[in-house]
Amino acid sequence: MKKFMLCLLCAMALFACKKNDADSVLHCGAYDVQIVVTEDGNKMQANINGDVADLLLVPSASGAKYSGVLNDIVVVLWQKGEIWTMLLDDEEIIDCRTK
Repeated sequence: MKKFMLCLLCAMALFACKKNDADSVLHCGAYDVQIVVTEDGNKMQANINGDVADLLLVPSASGAKYSGVLNDIVVVLWQKGEIWTMLLDDEEIIDCRTK
């Protein structure tokens, strides 16, 4: 019974961690960004101040980096550990914080 309870607690903890990683709200400068990552981690939907962009996972030396186009602007959201960064047209770099 103790092993079952321990396994149940571990499973609940893993589910809670996955939910936080996959569905978050970020504040990036003047932008409020709500993100939802697919279960396989290959795609992200980002709602940026009410406009929705579909971003795809792209190669990165470290962390998870997603890129796509929103209103003719290349948007990149990059997560390294607990830190998020948003890049707009590879020119504007915006530090993000979780809400």
